[in-house]
Amino acid sequence: MKTKQLFLLAIFLTFSGFSFAQNIKEMYPQFGRSLEFDPKIAKQFEKAEKIVNDIEWDFSKLTEEDKRFFKQIGYDYETDEYAVWYYNSGAIGCSWYCGGWVDSISASSYLKSNRSTINYLPQNAHNETYKTAWVEGVEGYGIGEYITYHFSWNNPRITTIHIANGYVKSEQAYRENSRVKKLKMYINDKPIAILNLEDRRVVQFFGFEPIGMGKMGLSDNEHQNQDWTELEKLPDWTIKFEIIEVYPGDKYDDTAITEISFDGIDVHCFGAGTQILMSDNSLKNIELIQAGDAVKSYDFENEKLMDSKVTRLVSATHSNLLKLKFADNEIITTADHPFWTERNVWSAVNAEKANGNYFQETKVESLSVGDKIFIPGKNIFSEIIEIKNINGRQMTYTIELSESDNFIANGMLVKTEIAK
Repeated sequence: MKTKQLFLLAIFLTFSGFSFAQNIKEMYPQFGRSLEFDPKIAKQFEKAEKIVNDIEWDFSKLTEEDKRFFKQIGYDYETDEYAVWYYNSGAIGCSWYCGGWVDSISASSYLKSNRSTINYLPQNAHNETYKTAWVEGVEGYGIGEYITYHFSWNNPRITTIHIANGYVKSEQAYRENSRVKKLKMYINDKPIAILNLEDRRVVQFFGFEPIGMGKMGLSDNEHQNQDWTELEKLPDWTIKFEIIEVYPGDKYDDTAITEISFDGIDVHCFGAGTQILMSDNSLKNIELIQAGDAVKSYDFENEKLMDSKVTRLVSATHSNLLKLKFADNEIITTADHPFWTERNVWSAVNAEKANGNYFQETKVESLSVGDKIFIPGKNIFSEIIEIKNINGRQMTYTIELSESDNFIANGMLVKTEIAK
């Protein structure tokens, strides 16, 4: 291997978040959402899902009876076009999935099914539903069997891993099948942690130092001058989870994992169609911006607009975004993106994530309905009248700049962010 390639590989290992010479860590979970599903409610939402699939999501075809049923179960089809169904595990608001993705999933084995409508494939452990599961396929409890998640070298970094242990879709399925008691976790086949899971139908999550390359901790200037053609030669990387101890099932030896998902950093963006103020005072959709373009930023010291060069356009597919609505304007954004407010502070709907995952010169405060956002072109502040969740998948974008940490999106002053 050439010296330069070895250097790049060293960078990759350094910024994967771990020194592989360290001892394997014993880790214990924190707990999130309960997965003790109510069979009656589950049946109602299965009926709702069938209705919308039968009409191919064309809600103009709903009958009055269908509308009454949706009202009864609390499903607002007019605003939640892609509803978070009862068994849905997808992230709401801003998450790693703004720009993060899993390239593929593989496993050492999986249980073969005799029914055409049911399978136990490894892909079930990352399909945004708690109705399915990966089940290992060897004799006994599956000790030594594993599931592997494959990532591209430039994937956003991971800081949290969420696990739905066992076959959680029902109490019966959970108890009859075996559950994992201990998972050994590997990065690129190097063991780094033992994840101790409790025998509970609840989301269990573990926090880590950032795993993966992401922006490699570079400053904006270093990031701008980095030779990305060389970095693109870096290998893809993996996270593997190996079963090393189980809670035995009451009926079956087979060990199940319903879902493993991720959260992290290096993801912040705006919806397609967001208009960016260019240096010549024209407007350009964010998805059409290119490296080398010049946009307007705000010079706080001199209280005037200035020009700043775009170093990179970043795009991602996001499952859920927020729409901030004003009297005469709106913008689609992720929850952790800071806006400049009348309180003379940067503020984001998810301030905790903005502060925790990104370098901030001053603390980002919470943004809510009633706050007023700065409109530099008019030198006024505009009040947020509604913050609305947007369900459904869509492409999102953000830009990185060389001379400034802010730009103008849909007339509003917004901040660029540098991941920790």
